[in-house]
Amino acid sequence: MDNYYRTLLEILDEPGLQRRTYFATGHEAIYRDGQFICGDGEVSEDAGLVESLTVKPHLVLFGCGHVGKALYDLAVLQDMRTTVLDSRTEILTEERFPKAERICGTYEELLQREYGSFFSPYYCIFTHGHVYDAQCLYYALTHRHSYIGMIGSAAKIAYCMQAMRDSGITEDQLKDVCSPIGLPINAVTPQEIAVAIMAQIIGVFRADKKAVDMDPSVIALAAEKPGVMVRIVGKTGSAPRSVGSMMYVTADGFRGTVGGGAIERHAIDRARQLLADQEDFLLEENRLSGKDPLGMICGGTNTLLYRLVRA
Repeated sequence: MDNYYRTLLEILDEPGLQRRTYFATGHEAIYRDGQFICGDGEVSEDAGLVESLTVKPHLVLFGCGHVGKALYDLAVLQDMRTTVLDSRTEILTEERFPKAERICGTYEELLQREYGSFFSPYYCIFTHGHVYDAQCLYYALTHRHSYIGMIGSAAKIAYCMQAMRDSGITEDQLKDVCSPIGLPINAVTPQEIAVAIMAQIIGVFRADKKAVDMDPSVIALAAEKPGVMVRIVGKTGSAPRSVGSMMYVTADGFRGTVGGGAIERHAIDRARQLLADQEDFLLEENRLSGKDPLGMICGGTNTLLYRLVRA
């Protein structure tokens, strides 16, 4: 299974991935266009759960001025991973962006690097110069991306678009660019503009209502250490987390979530018991009512699949 998670981590931000899970054995496999990609055995479409996969947004902000700071603040509220790149050391600081990955340098230097840790990047461009905006736009268009947005006046947008055409970018590629950036809500202040941008990003991310969002950090941990992958594979009523939510439990820690509170504490304890017993898998339904041993009163059911990942 560790090879499976390593492969999944490598392809996670590619479009069109589908995960199939066979409840009778706990086996799961990834497909694209009906073709088996990786897993612990092929799984038919009618054997359990079939899910479309997407990756949680990773905001990559070119520019850390007023709008960049306001957008970062909204990202923090949603626990979105954020990377901020800028040449201005005086404002790209830990005090302003404590939870972001901060990368400082000249744009000429920054745009020469390859950032292998960018999963499903949502590029937002608001630097302090037309030339820098054009350079960042070219970088975003020539790298894998889930979203590209660029702020600016009509004149600036026209300048950057023409610069892209002159650099060999096609009209079809330019269709990926949201510029003016954000939803048209007549936003004026940096905070209002940030709301418009975040709403647009959420709209792109949630376009497929049935898609399950994956957390690359959870997959990465499963690729590195033995443990138990815990996933919600079924729910009814008002169970706190959606189908597809996942948590990886090791002997000394965990990453991800299946709901918090009593249900999560129970899942961690049960996963560690499976790890100690080296039991391959377990399918478990928990009833979330006041009469249930978990003591939760939100109602509904939560079905968890536990899958052992060996070293």
